[in-house]
Amino acid sequence: MSSLLKANFQTTLPMAAHARGVFIYDSSGKDYLDGSGGAMTVSIGHGVKEVLDAMRAQADKVCFTYRAQFSNQPAEDLADALTALAPGDLNHVFFVNSGSEGTELAMRIAIAYWRDRGQPTKTHILGRHISYHGMTMGALSMSGHEARRQDYSDLLHPFALAPAPYAYRSELPPDAYARSIVERWDAVIQECGPDRVAAVIVEPVVGAAGGALTPPPGYLKALQDICRKHDVLLIADEVITGMGRCGAWFACEHDGVTPDMIVTAKGMSSGYTPMGAVLLREPIVQAMAQGSGIGPFGHTFSGNPLSAAVCLAVVNYMRQHKILDNVRERGTQLEQGLRALSQRYAWLADVRGKGLLWGFEFVTDAQRRTPPPAALKANERFAAHCRDAGLIVYPAGIAPYNNAAIVAPPLVISESEVRTLLQRLEAGMRAFAQEFGLDIPT
Repeated sequence: MSSLLKANFQTTLPMAAHARGVFIYDSSGKDYLDGSGGAMTVSIGHGVKEVLDAMRAQADKVCFTYRAQFSNQPAEDLADALTALAPGDLNHVFFVNSGSEGTELAMRIAIAYWRDRGQPTKTHILGRHISYHGMTMGALSMSGHEARRQDYSDLLHPFALAPAPYAYRSELPPDAYARSIVERWDAVIQECGPDRVAAVIVEPVVGAAGGALTPPPGYLKALQDICRKHDVLLIADEVITGMGRCGAWFACEHDGVTPDMIVTAKGMSSGYTPMGAVLLREPIVQAMAQGSGIGPFGHTFSGNPLSAAVCLAVVNYMRQHKILDNVRERGTQLEQGLRALSQRYAWLADVRGKGLLWGFEFVTDAQRRTPPPAALKANERFAAHCRDAGLIVYPAGIAPYNNAAIVAPPLVISESEVRTLLQRLEAGMRAFAQEFGLDIPT
């Protein structure tokens, strides 16, 4: 057994040797189109010269300073860049090392904010039944991901949960369903007690837990109105959806919403370095400044200058090359291709998503929307068949609906590369269909 532990002891993974653009090459020379950007992380592609140059230049200056002893120019410049891109008065940012750290920090900030406002009983952070906000204990407490929660049992907070936007399995008409999931939020907050609820946290598009579950237009705006009615903060977990993935710098912009906090990571660094961020609205910062005068911040590597320089180079590259325009164009192309495949393969169901974040699921009976048995781990088997076909996709969903996949290629993918992605995806689909006894069109 390798000295390096893997998530699955029985799995043998290919050895990545090098990567360029949207392709990763293993040690045997085989190429894989990075159709999920790793874990929805790679935004501007692999091996971008401008980022590598920025990394080398900063390494020549200073690689590490401790946040309580020094500030550093790359972190200051990155903070200015992010707050300029963010909606509304999200004028402040604190840097962390991952999305999990970011959502946990947002939880701590929400609690500290209400304590400084003289309401110390507001300590509950409400999430959704199908959600994932990270692997730390606080982040998991806010997550409705039973598979990842079960190992920690009573160590996690039993925060209340509301329904996720999962219209495919609803019997209600679309408009009635949209109203019902928003109204349920109002009921959950009232049942928990607004005097105990500090914040609500949601992913604008549900990522790994649901396979790109996408709410109806207006959902986030209606949720924000409910939060304001009950004096509850709204946290947007944009670890996946932020930094252009959904066709805007932040996905909450599609609903015209300025959350009280945005957590982002992944695409902010495009995978070149570990880094995340929490953006905060002005009133939250002012309340803490005028209250305790201390923010609930702090990790050793927070605001690391080398990582900040890398992320700043990623942001600058995206702006200079108008990457969001490409997301919108290639996102339309990818959506059309996926919907065409779902017309030919009836067992590929409910294509959903936004920008370059798309998901779908597999069913054994399209009329009854029956998923394959959870024990078969259809999502993992599908990803394995796609990998054999030279395409990386992300297995998604929680049992009994662990039957979904995410396609989220780098935001720089070209028109011809999207065609290659769809061709390799269909090859993976046909191999998957053979294993599971599903229909294969001629």
